[in-house]
Amino acid sequence: MRRLFALFVLLCCALAVTARPAAAGLTELVDAAWQRDPRARALDARRDELSALAEVAAGWTPGPGAVGIANRNDRPFDNRGRQEWELEYAQPVWLPGQAAARRDEAGTALRALDAERAALRLELARRLVDTRLAWLLARGQAGLAERRLTVARQLADDLARRVTAGEAPRFDLNLAQSERLAAEAAVAEQDLAARELARRFQVLAGSPPPPKLEVSSAETAVTLHPGLVAAREATALAQARLATTRQSLRDNPEVGLRLRRERDASGAEYGDSISLRVVIPLTSASRTAAREAAAIAAVTERAVAAEQLRHQLEQDRAQAADQLATAARLEDAARARQRLAADNLGLADTAWRLGERPLEALLRARAAAFDADTAALRARHTREQAEAWRDYLKGSAE
Repeated sequence: MRRLFALFVLLCCALAVTARPAAAGLTELVDAAWQRDPRARALDARRDELSALAEVAAGWTPGPGAVGIANRNDRPFDNRGRQEWELEYAQPVWLPGQAAARRDEAGTALRALDAERAALRLELARRLVDTRLAWLLARGQAGLAERRLTVARQLADDLARRVTAGEAPRFDLNLAQSERLAAEAAVAEQDLAARELARRFQVLAGSPPPPKLEVSSAETAVTLHPGLVAAREATALAQARLATTRQSLRDNPEVGLRLRRERDASGAEYGDSISLRVVIPLTSASRTAAREAAAIAAVTERAVAAEQLRHQLEQDRAQAADQLATAARLEDAARARQRLAADNLGLADTAWRLGERPLEALLRARAAAFDADTAALRARHTREQAEAWRDYLKGSAE
């Protein structure tokens, strides 16, 4: 019975291991990175702030009213029993056109925030993809270094046996051991680089980099780059704030309702009265000009930045197309070089075993083959980076 239970536990563990997903989705990784990025959390907090401001802008009044109470008497002086009580409620009211301008500003601010969130998600996706590609390159180079070390150890062990048997010179054994030591150093270096990039990815996403990355296959109709959309929405927000400034040249008027209850002397009957108070603040030309000038400057700055970003994206897209075409040609050349180096390595190995070529020729051929493998790996990495950069410029990294 215990053996059956142990077998059942082992089977469950095996099924759990095999059921573990080998790939991760980029959208899920971006969601995880969003929770760890301080800028993203700040945008989430700003959404609550802007939602509250939108509720204020949708209200009947620009702000809460105020309640006041006052008492006047003659006790410190004649003390004839004079009493006067006043209760007042004052409410600020919108200026003409101010409420509509505030509502438009609140809606534009929410749209600008959504655009900024989309742009930040795209930036996080690009950072995740770039870091993962760098990790894949380091891991691939570590694998090549491991293979080089395995071959070097086999050669050193074979030559050690042949030197002991008197079939090979010690000079060849020294060369083989030097190659083994160099391969061990390369393995340590590449493993360190791969671990460092894995830690960097984990800082971003909170999880190790996945060997496979699933990108949504659904075609999203991205007409504009999210960064450009965010820049244009920021310009629209600056224009909305300018309109609000022009509708708020003075402080808000105030309407007050005052209730008064008073008597002239002790024993006299109290009299009640009601009054309406309206306060219209005056404006200052210098203060108004300064506010409007600052708002106009903000609009100009945002508009110029959006236009500059548009030109930069156009240039980057043209450059990305050239980079991708060049990377594809370089990868083809690297693969051709890899095939030639592998063929030369086979010829050199056969010639050395037949005694036709010295060990130095075999080691040179092996070094050239490993260099060609590394070049092919880097060429593929360059092509993948160019594809990721192209997708980022299209605004469809996720």
